[in-house]
Amino acid sequence: MTDLTPSPDAAPGFVLKGWHVGLIVVAFFAAVIGVDGAMAYRAYATFPGEVTAKPYEEGIGFNGEIRRRAAARALGWTASLTDRREGGFVVLEMVLRDARGRPLTGLRPAGALSRTVTTEGARTLAFVEIRPGAYAARTPAPSGLWTLDVTAPGPGGADFQMEQRLVWP
Repeated sequence: MTDLTPSPDAAPGFVLKGWHVGLIVVAFFAAVIGVDGAMAYRAYATFPGEVTAKPYEEGIGFNGEIRRRAAARALGWTASLTDRREGGFVVLEMVLRDARGRPLTGLRPAGALSRTVTTEGARTLAFVEIRPGAYAARTPAPSGLWTLDVTAPGPGGADFQMEQRLVWP
C-alpha cells in the first residue's frame, strides 16, 4: 500500500485561498468595466449628437412632409445629376425636366451638402442655370460620404425635392 501523506520536509505547493478568488473576481470585473468605459467614450467622442435641433417637432410635422412629397411626385418632374472635379472643386450639374420631358427653366434650385450623420462640414449650394433646364453648383472638393438635398420651387408650393448620396475619394 502506498502512503499519500506528504513528508514533513516537502515544500508546500500553491494553495488557492479565498482572497485569491476574490482578487481574480475583482480583476475580471475591473477589466470588463474598463473595456466598456473605453468603448462608451469612443462612441460618444465620434458622434457629436443630434443632427436636427428639434427632432420632436419635426416628427410631429412629418405627415405634412409626406403630403408635400406626394404633391411634388404628382408634378412628374425628374432630375439627373452628374458630378465632376475641376481642380480643387467639384461641379454638380443637375438637369430638371417636366412630366413631358421638357427642360424646366427659370428655377432657382437650392442645395445642401452634408454628412450623413452630422452637421459638421455642411454647406449650402446655389445652383445657377447654365443652359435651359440645366443647373450647376460648385463647391470645394470634399472627400467621403455626403448627402445632397436639392429643392426647386414648384407651382402651388409643391416643391421638387431630390436627395442623392455621393461618395468622393
